[in-house]
Amino acid sequence: MRSRLDELKKAGTKYQYELKNSYRMAIAEIKALRKEIDSILNQLEKATIEQVENMIGDLENDFKDDVEKYMKINDQLKNLMEKINQLVGKRKETTSYIGYRKCTVKLTQANDLVGEIQRRPKREIQFVSDKTIESFLESLKTLGLIERKCSKAHKDCLYQVVRSKQFNVKIQEDKELCSISGVCELPSGHIVISDGANPKVKLLNSEFQVINHCDLHVPTCFVCHIAANEVAVAFGEADNDGEYKDTIQFIKVTGGRLQKVRKFSTDHASGYIAHHQGNLYVTSGTALYQYTIDGKLVKKLHEDKTGQLPVFQCAVCPDGEIIYVINFDGSKLISLDQSGQMLFVFEDPELVSPTGVCVSLSSQVFVCSSNNTVIQLDSEGTKKLGTVAREVDGINNPWSIGFIESTSTLIVGGMENDNIVVLQLEKI
Repeated sequence: MRSRLDELKKAGTKYQYELKNSYRMAIAEIKALRKEIDSILNQLEKATIEQVENMIGDLENDFKDDVEKYMKINDQLKNLMEKINQLVGKRKETTSYIGYRKCTVKLTQANDLVGEIQRRPKREIQFVSDKTIESFLESLKTLGLIERKCSKAHKDCLYQVVRSKQFNVKIQEDKELCSISGVCELPSGHIVISDGANPKVKLLNSEFQVINHCDLHVPTCFVCHIAANEVAVAFGEADNDGEYKDTIQFIKVTGGRLQKVRKFSTDHASGYIAHHQGNLYVTSGTALYQYTIDGKLVKKLHEDKTGQLPVFQCAVCPDGEIIYVINFDGSKLISLDQSGQMLFVFEDPELVSPTGVCVSLSSQVFVCSSNNTVIQLDSEGTKKLGTVAREVDGINNPWSIGFIESTSTLIVGGMENDNIVVLQLEKI
Protein backbone atom coordinates (compact mmCIF):
# COMPACT_ATOMS: atom_id res chain seq x y z
CA MET A 1 0.00 0.00 0.00
CA ARG A 2 2.87 2.38 0.88
CA SER A 3 4.47 1.54 -2.45
CA ARG A 4 1.25 2.33 -4.27
CA LEU A 5 0.88 5.58 -2.32
CA ASP A 6 4.44 6.54 -3.29
CA GLU A 7 3.60 5.86 -6.93
CA LEU A 8 0.51 8.05 -6.62
CA LYS A 9 2.61 10.80 -5.07
CA LYS A 10 5.07 10.63 -7.97
CA ALA A 11 2.21 10.59 -10.46
CA GLY A 12 0.68 13.59 -8.68
CA THR A 13 3.97 15.49 -8.86
CA LYS A 14 4.24 14.68 -12.55
CA TYR A 15 0.63 15.76 -13.08
CA GLN A 16 1.35 19.06 -11.30
CA TYR A 17 4.27 19.70 -13.64
CA GLU A 18 2.16 18.79 -16.70
CA LEU A 19 -0.65 21.02 -15.46
CA LYS A 20 1.70 23.99 -15.12
CA ASN A 21 3.18 23.23 -18.51
CA SER A 22 -0.28 23.15 -20.10
CA TYR A 23 -0.99 26.49 -18.40
CA ARG A 24 2.17 28.02 -19.87
CA MET A 25 1.32 26.66 -23.31
CA ALA A 26 -2.24 28.01 -23.10
CA ILE A 27 -0.98 31.48 -22.08
CA ALA A 28 1.56 31.42 -24.91
CA GLU A 29 -1.16 30.50 -27.42
CA ILE A 30 -3.43 33.29 -26.11
CA LYS A 31 -0.65 35.87 -26.38
CA ALA A 32 0.26 34.61 -29.86
CA LEU A 33 -3.37 34.92 -30.92
CA ARG A 34 -3.53 38.47 -29.53
CA LYS A 35 -0.36 39.32 -31.46
CA GLU A 36 -1.87 37.88 -34.63
CA ILE A 37 -5.09 39.88 -34.11
CA ASP A 38 -3.03 43.05 -33.57
CA SER A 39 -1.14 42.31 -36.77
CA ILE A 40 -4.40 41.86 -38.70
CA LEU A 41 -5.78 45.12 -37.27
CA ASN A 42 -2.57 46.92 -38.22
CA GLN A 43 -2.95 45.64 -41.78
CA LEU A 44 -6.59 46.75 -41.88
CA GLU A 45 -5.64 50.19 -40.54
CA LYS A 46 -2.86 50.53 -43.12
CA ALA A 47 -5.17 49.51 -45.99
CA THR A 48 -7.90 51.93 -44.82
CA ILE A 49 -5.44 54.85 -44.50
CA GLU A 50 -4.08 54.07 -47.98
CA GLN A 51 -7.63 54.23 -49.31
CA VAL A 52 -8.14 57.65 -47.67
CA GLU A 53 -4.82 58.90 -49.03
CA ASN A 54 -5.69 57.75 -52.55
CA MET A 55 -9.07 59.46 -52.33
CA ILE A 56 -7.64 62.77 -51.06
CA GLY A 57 -4.99 62.57 -53.78
CA ASP A 58 -7.69 62.24 -56.45
CA LEU A 59 -9.64 65.20 -55.03
CA GLU A 60 -6.50 67.36 -54.85
CA ASN A 61 -5.65 66.53 -58.46
CA ASP A 62 -9.17 67.55 -59.52
CA PHE A 63 -8.78 70.85 -57.65
CA LYS A 64 -5.35 71.41 -59.21
CA ASP A 65 -6.82 70.90 -62.69
CA ASP A 66 -9.55 73.47 -61.93
CA VAL A 67 -6.96 76.03 -60.74
CA GLU A 68 -4.95 75.56 -63.93
CA LYS A 69 -8.12 76.15 -65.97
CA TYR A 70 -8.83 79.35 -63.93
CA MET A 71 -5.35 80.70 -64.50
CA LYS A 72 -5.26 79.86 -68.20
CA ILE A 73 -8.55 81.52 -69.10
CA ASN A 74 -7.80 84.44 -66.78
CA ASP A 75 -4.50 85.09 -68.61
CA GLN A 76 -6.25 84.85 -71.98
CA LEU A 77 -8.89 87.41 -70.92
CA LYS A 78 -6.17 89.73 -69.58
CA ASN A 79 -4.24 89.63 -72.87
CA LEU A 80 -7.39 90.32 -74.92
CA MET A 81 -8.32 93.19 -72.62
CA GLU A 82 -4.90 94.77 -73.04
CA LYS A 83 -5.06 94.48 -76.84
CA ILE A 84 -8.55 96.03 -76.98
CA ASN A 85 -7.44 98.93 -74.77
CA GLN A 86 -4.63 99.58 -77.24
CA LEU A 87 -7.16 99.85 -80.10
CA VAL A 88 -9.47 102.36 -78.36
CA GLY A 89 -9.67 105.66 -80.29
CA LYS A 90 -7.68 104.45 -83.26
CA ARG A 91 -10.76 103.73 -85.41
CA LYS A 92 -9.67 100.33 -86.55
CA GLU A 93 -13.17 98.90 -86.77
CA THR A 94 -12.21 95.61 -88.37
CA THR A 95 -9.50 94.85 -85.85
CA SER A 96 -11.74 95.98 -83.01
CA TYR A 97 -14.54 93.74 -84.20
CA ILE A 98 -12.23 90.74 -84.37
CA GLY A 99 -11.07 91.49 -80.83
CA TYR A 100 -14.69 91.85 -79.74
CA ARG A 101 -15.60 88.45 -81.23
CA LYS A 102 -12.62 86.78 -79.52
CA CYS A 103 -13.62 88.37 -76.22
CA THR A 104 -17.18 87.11 -76.63
CA VAL A 105 -15.97 83.54 -77.21
CA LYS A 106 -13.61 83.68 -74.23
CA LEU A 107 -16.25 85.20 -71.97
CA THR A 108 -18.65 82.41 -72.94
CA GLN A 109 -15.97 79.82 -72.12
CA ALA A 110 -15.22 81.52 -68.79
CA ASN A 111 -18.92 81.74 -67.95
CA ASP A 112 -19.40 78.04 -68.73
CA LEU A 113 -16.40 77.13 -66.56
CA VAL A 114 -17.61 79.21 -63.62
CA GLY A 115 -21.13 77.79 -63.91
CA GLU A 116 -19.83 74.21 -64.12
CA ILE A 117 -17.65 74.61 -61.03
CA GLN A 118 -20.33 76.41 -59.01
CA ARG A 119 -22.84 73.67 -59.77
CA ARG A 120 -20.52 70.94 -58.48
CA PRO A 121 -21.33 69.73 -54.96
CA LYS A 122 -18.56 70.18 -52.43
CA ARG A 123 -16.79 66.91 -51.89
CA GLU A 124 -15.43 65.87 -48.52
CA ILE A 125 -13.95 62.68 -47.09
CA GLN A 126 -15.88 60.90 -44.37
CA PHE A 127 -14.95 57.64 -42.63
CA VAL A 128 -17.81 55.25 -41.86
CA SER A 129 -16.61 52.45 -39.60
CA ASP A 130 -17.58 48.82 -40.16
CA LYS A 131 -19.83 48.18 -37.16
CA THR A 132 -19.71 44.42 -37.73
CA ILE A 133 -16.14 44.40 -36.39
CA GLU A 134 -17.16 46.05 -33.11
CA SER A 135 -20.31 43.94 -32.84
CA PHE A 136 -18.34 40.73 -33.41
CA LEU A 137 -15.70 41.61 -30.82
CA GLU A 138 -18.36 42.65 -28.30
CA SER A 139 -20.15 39.33 -28.84
CA LEU A 140 -17.03 37.38 -27.80
CA LYS A 141 -16.61 36.45 -24.17
CA THR A 142 -13.08 35.05 -24.57
CA LEU A 143 -10.48 34.69 -27.34
CA GLY A 144 -11.15 30.96 -27.61
CA LEU A 145 -12.42 27.81 -26.04
CA ILE A 146 -10.85 26.75 -22.75
CA GLU A 147 -11.42 23.06 -22.05
CA ARG A 148 -10.49 20.65 -19.32
CA LYS A 149 -8.94 17.57 -20.85
CA CYS A 150 -10.47 14.42 -19.45
CA SER A 151 -8.51 11.37 -18.41
CA LYS A 152 -8.14 8.65 -21.01
CA ALA A 153 -10.62 6.41 -19.23
CA HIS A 154 -13.46 8.86 -19.85
CA LYS A 155 -12.65 10.88 -22.93
CA ASP A 156 -13.64 8.57 -25.79
CA CYS A 157 -16.90 9.62 -27.44
CA LEU A 158 -18.27 8.87 -30.90
CA TYR A 159 -19.14 11.65 -33.34
CA GLN A 160 -21.73 11.75 -36.10
CA VAL A 161 -22.20 14.09 -39.07
CA VAL A 162 -24.80 16.82 -38.62
CA ARG A 163 -24.28 18.46 -42.00
CA SER A 164 -21.79 18.33 -44.83
CA LYS A 165 -20.70 21.13 -47.17
CA GLN A 166 -18.09 21.47 -49.88
CA PHE A 167 -15.87 24.53 -50.45
CA ASN A 168 -13.86 25.25 -53.58
CA VAL A 169 -10.16 25.92 -52.89
CA LYS A 170 -8.97 26.31 -56.48
CA ILE A 171 -7.39 29.68 -57.34
CA GLN A 172 -6.75 31.34 -60.69
CA GLU A 173 -3.06 30.40 -60.72
CA ASP A 174 -3.79 26.66 -60.35
CA LYS A 175 -3.12 24.71 -63.54
CA GLU A 176 -4.13 21.26 -62.27
CA LEU A 177 -7.00 19.83 -60.28
CA CYS A 178 -6.28 20.39 -56.59
CA SER A 179 -4.94 17.51 -54.50
CA ILE A 180 -5.18 18.52 -50.86
CA SER A 181 -2.46 16.55 -49.10
CA GLY A 182 -2.50 18.29 -45.71
CA VAL A 183 -4.84 20.23 -43.41
CA CYS A 184 -4.16 22.03 -40.13
CA GLU A 185 -5.73 24.80 -38.05
CA LEU A 186 -4.02 27.86 -36.52
CA PRO A 187 -4.99 29.42 -33.18
CA SER A 188 -6.22 32.47 -35.12
CA GLY A 189 -8.93 30.34 -36.75
CA HIS A 190 -7.21 30.27 -40.16
CA ILE A 191 -6.87 26.95 -41.96
CA VAL A 192 -3.67 26.02 -43.80
CA ILE A 193 -3.81 23.39 -46.54
CA SER A 194 -1.15 21.97 -48.84
CA ASP A 195 -2.02 21.44 -52.49
CA GLY A 196 0.28 18.71 -53.80
CA ALA A 197 -0.76 19.00 -57.44
CA ASN A 198 -0.23 22.68 -58.18
CA PRO A 199 1.88 22.88 -55.79
CA LYS A 200 1.10 25.48 -53.13
CA VAL A 201 0.39 26.08 -49.48
CA LYS A 202 -2.93 27.93 -49.18
CA LEU A 203 -4.38 29.99 -46.35
CA LEU A 204 -8.14 29.83 -45.72
CA ASN A 205 -10.23 32.10 -43.53
CA SER A 206 -12.92 30.86 -41.15
CA GLU A 207 -15.35 30.77 -44.10
CA PHE A 208 -12.99 28.34 -45.89
CA GLN A 209 -12.13 30.87 -48.61
CA VAL A 210 -8.57 31.06 -49.99
CA ILE A 211 -7.15 34.46 -48.93
CA ASN A 212 -3.45 33.89 -49.64
CA HIS A 213 -1.07 31.29 -51.02
CA CYS A 214 2.62 30.45 -51.13
CA ASP A 215 4.29 28.74 -54.13
CA LEU A 216 6.70 25.88 -53.48
CA HIS A 217 7.37 24.96 -57.17
CA VAL A 218 7.51 21.20 -56.44
CA PRO A 219 4.84 18.77 -55.17
CA THR A 220 4.11 19.25 -51.48
CA CYS A 221 3.34 16.38 -49.15
CA PHE A 222 1.99 17.45 -45.80
CA VAL A 223 1.62 20.54 -43.65
CA CYS A 224 1.43 20.58 -39.84
CA HIS A 225 1.00 23.24 -37.18
CA ILE A 226 4.15 23.99 -35.18
CA ALA A 227 3.35 26.77 -32.71
CA ALA A 228 1.28 29.96 -32.65
CA ASN A 229 1.21 31.21 -36.26
CA GLU A 230 3.82 28.89 -37.79
CA VAL A 231 3.49 25.73 -39.87
CA ALA A 232 5.95 23.31 -41.45
CA VAL A 233 5.65 21.64 -44.84
CA ALA A 234 7.65 18.78 -46.34
CA PHE A 235 8.65 18.89 -50.01
CA GLY A 236 11.61 18.40 -52.34
CA GLU A 237 13.70 21.08 -54.06
CA ALA A 238 16.98 21.47 -55.94
CA ASP A 239 19.94 22.99 -54.08
CA ASN A 240 22.58 25.38 -55.52
CA ASP A 241 24.38 22.46 -57.17
CA GLY A 242 21.19 21.23 -58.81
CA GLU A 243 20.96 18.22 -56.51
CA TYR A 244 17.44 17.26 -55.46
CA LYS A 245 16.97 17.29 -51.68
CA ASP A 246 13.98 16.75 -49.47
CA THR A 247 13.25 19.81 -47.38
CA ILE A 248 11.26 20.87 -44.34
CA GLN A 249 10.13 24.46 -44.92
CA PHE A 250 8.74 26.61 -42.10
CA ILE A 251 6.10 29.17 -43.04
CA LYS A 252 4.87 32.01 -40.86
CA VAL A 253 1.37 33.44 -41.09
CA THR A 254 1.29 37.18 -40.41
CA GLY A 255 -1.53 39.58 -41.18
CA GLY A 256 -3.35 37.02 -43.30
CA ARG A 257 -0.28 36.31 -45.46
CA LEU A 258 2.05 33.33 -45.78
CA GLN A 259 5.77 34.01 -45.52
CA LYS A 260 8.60 31.50 -45.89
CA VAL A 261 11.11 31.61 -43.05
CA ARG A 262 13.76 29.00 -42.18
CA LYS A 263 14.19 25.49 -43.59
CA PHE A 264 16.41 22.42 -43.35
CA SER A 265 17.16 19.43 -45.59
CA THR A 266 16.95 15.72 -44.80
CA ASP A 267 19.08 12.84 -46.06
CA HIS A 268 16.00 10.75 -46.80
CA ALA A 269 12.69 11.12 -48.59
CA SER A 270 10.43 13.45 -46.61
CA GLY A 271 6.75 12.68 -46.81
CA TYR A 272 4.36 13.51 -44.02
CA ILE A 273 5.19 15.33 -40.81
CA ALA A 274 3.73 15.83 -37.33
CA HIS A 275 4.85 17.97 -34.41
CA HIS A 276 4.77 17.75 -30.64
CA GLN A 277 6.54 20.08 -28.18
CA GLY A 278 9.58 20.85 -30.29
CA ASN A 279 9.87 17.41 -31.92
CA LEU A 280 9.17 16.82 -35.61
CA TYR A 281 8.16 13.36 -36.78
CA VAL A 282 8.85 12.80 -40.49
CA THR A 283 7.86 9.78 -42.59
CA SER A 284 9.84 8.62 -45.61
CA GLY A 285 7.49 5.93 -46.90
CA THR A 286 9.38 3.12 -45.19
CA ALA A 287 10.60 4.77 -41.97
CA LEU A 288 9.69 7.30 -39.28
CA TYR A 289 12.33 9.81 -38.14
CA GLN A 290 12.43 12.17 -35.18
CA TYR A 291 13.98 15.64 -35.57
CA THR A 292 14.37 18.66 -33.34
CA ILE A 293 12.64 21.84 -34.45
CA ASP A 294 15.98 23.26 -35.67
CA GLY A 295 16.60 20.31 -38.00
CA LYS A 296 18.80 18.02 -35.91
CA LEU A 297 18.14 14.31 -36.48
CA VAL A 298 17.40 12.62 -33.15
CA LYS A 299 16.89 9.03 -34.34
CA LYS A 300 15.03 6.67 -36.61
CA LEU A 301 12.01 5.61 -34.56
CA HIS A 302 10.45 2.95 -36.79
CA GLU A 303 11.17 1.17 -40.06
CA ASP A 304 9.21 -1.21 -42.25
CA LYS A 305 10.42 -2.33 -45.68
CA THR A 306 7.61 -4.76 -46.48
CA GLY A 307 6.12 -2.51 -49.19
CA GLN A 308 6.33 0.85 -50.93
CA LEU A 309 4.39 2.85 -48.33
CA PRO A 310 4.26 0.93 -45.06
CA VAL A 311 5.11 4.18 -43.20
CA PHE A 312 2.87 6.61 -45.07
CA GLN A 313 1.41 9.21 -42.69
CA CYS A 314 1.79 9.96 -39.00
CA ALA A 315 0.08 11.87 -36.18
CA VAL A 316 0.85 12.42 -32.49
CA CYS A 317 -1.61 12.44 -29.60
CA PRO A 318 -1.72 15.66 -27.51
CA ASP A 319 0.32 14.25 -24.61
CA GLY A 320 2.95 12.87 -27.00
CA GLU A 321 2.74 9.34 -25.58
CA ILE A 322 1.37 7.68 -28.74
CA ILE A 323 2.48 8.15 -32.35
CA TYR A 324 0.04 6.86 -34.97
CA VAL A 325 1.49 5.61 -38.27
CA ILE A 326 -0.48 4.64 -41.37
CA ASN A 327 0.56 1.52 -43.24
CA PHE A 328 -0.98 2.23 -46.65
CA ASP A 329 0.09 -1.07 -48.25
CA GLY A 330 -1.08 -3.25 -45.34
CA SER A 331 -4.29 -1.26 -44.56
CA LYS A 332 -3.24 -0.85 -40.93
CA LEU A 333 -2.90 1.84 -38.28
CA ILE A 334 0.10 1.27 -36.04
CA SER A 335 0.46 2.77 -32.57
CA LEU A 336 4.01 3.47 -31.35
CA ASP A 337 5.29 4.78 -28.04
CA GLN A 338 7.75 7.70 -27.76
CA SER A 339 10.73 5.39 -28.22
CA GLY A 340 9.29 3.82 -31.39
CA GLN A 341 8.19 0.54 -29.79
CA MET A 342 5.05 -0.91 -31.33
CA LEU A 343 2.05 -0.81 -28.98
CA PHE A 344 -0.77 -2.00 -31.20
CA VAL A 345 -1.69 -2.77 -34.81
CA PHE A 346 -5.25 -1.89 -35.77
CA GLU A 347 -6.98 -3.59 -38.71
CA ASP A 348 -10.61 -3.42 -39.82
CA PRO A 349 -12.61 -4.31 -42.97
CA GLU A 350 -13.47 -0.61 -43.41
CA LEU A 351 -9.82 0.43 -43.12
CA VAL A 352 -8.80 0.03 -46.77
CA SER A 353 -5.48 1.62 -47.84
CA PRO A 354 -5.79 4.48 -45.31
CA THR A 355 -4.66 7.87 -46.62
CA GLY A 356 -5.00 10.28 -43.70
CA VAL A 357 -4.97 10.36 -39.90
CA CYS A 358 -5.49 13.16 -37.39
CA VAL A 359 -5.84 13.42 -33.62
CA SER A 360 -7.94 16.10 -31.95
CA LEU A 361 -6.86 18.01 -28.85
CA SER A 362 -9.19 15.73 -26.88
CA SER A 363 -7.37 12.68 -28.32
CA GLN A 364 -10.09 11.64 -30.77
CA VAL A 365 -8.48 9.64 -33.61
CA PHE A 366 -9.92 9.95 -37.14
CA VAL A 367 -8.70 7.96 -40.17
CA CYS A 368 -9.83 8.34 -43.78
CA SER A 369 -9.55 5.45 -46.25
CA SER A 370 -9.42 4.93 -50.00
CA ASN A 371 -12.90 3.36 -49.85
CA ASN A 372 -14.35 6.86 -49.13
CA THR A 373 -14.93 6.38 -45.41
CA VAL A 374 -13.82 8.14 -42.24
CA ILE A 375 -13.68 5.98 -39.15
CA GLN A 376 -13.09 6.97 -35.53
CA LEU A 377 -10.88 5.00 -33.15
CA ASP A 378 -10.49 5.13 -29.40
CA SER A 379 -7.70 7.31 -27.98
CA GLU A 380 -5.37 4.29 -27.73
CA GLY A 381 -5.86 3.37 -31.37
CA THR A 382 -6.93 -0.15 -30.41
CA LYS A 383 -10.59 -0.35 -31.42
CA LYS A 384 -13.07 1.26 -33.81
CA LEU A 385 -15.73 3.42 -32.18
CA GLY A 386 -17.67 3.79 -35.41
CA THR A 387 -17.84 5.07 -38.99
CA VAL A 388 -18.18 8.86 -38.95
CA ALA A 389 -18.58 9.67 -42.66
CA ARG A 390 -19.08 7.92 -45.98
CA GLU A 391 -19.38 8.73 -49.68
CA VAL A 392 -22.93 9.95 -49.12
CA ASP A 393 -21.46 12.70 -46.92
CA GLY A 394 -19.28 13.92 -49.80
CA ILE A 395 -16.15 11.86 -49.12
CA ASN A 396 -14.49 11.19 -52.49
CA ASN A 397 -10.93 9.91 -52.92
CA PRO A 398 -9.76 11.39 -49.57
CA TRP A 399 -6.08 12.21 -49.04
CA SER A 400 -5.93 14.33 -45.89
CA ILE A 401 -7.95 15.03 -42.78
CA GLY A 402 -7.99 17.63 -40.00
CA PHE A 403 -10.14 18.37 -36.97
CA ILE A 404 -11.15 21.80 -35.61
CA GLU A 405 -11.71 21.38 -31.90
CA SER A 406 -13.56 24.65 -31.17
CA THR A 407 -16.35 23.91 -33.67
CA SER A 408 -16.20 20.07 -33.81
CA THR A 409 -15.55 20.30 -37.54
CA LEU A 410 -13.81 17.68 -39.65
CA ILE A 411 -12.10 18.81 -42.87
CA VAL A 412 -11.34 16.22 -45.54
CA GLY A 413 -9.19 17.04 -48.56
CA GLY A 414 -9.28 14.86 -51.66
CA MET A 415 -6.99 13.88 -54.51
CA GLU A 416 -7.76 15.52 -57.87
CA ASN A 417 -10.65 17.43 -56.34
CA ASP A 418 -10.98 21.22 -56.19
CA ASN A 419 -13.32 21.00 -53.18
CA ILE A 420 -12.66 20.26 -49.55
CA VAL A 421 -15.41 18.57 -47.55
CA VAL A 422 -16.33 20.26 -44.27
CA LEU A 423 -18.25 18.01 -41.89
CA GLN A 424 -20.02 19.50 -38.89
CA LEU A 425 -19.99 16.87 -36.17
CA GLU A 426 -21.77 16.32 -32.87
CA LYS A 427 -21.21 13.84 -30.07
CA ILE A 428 -23.58 10.90 -29.93
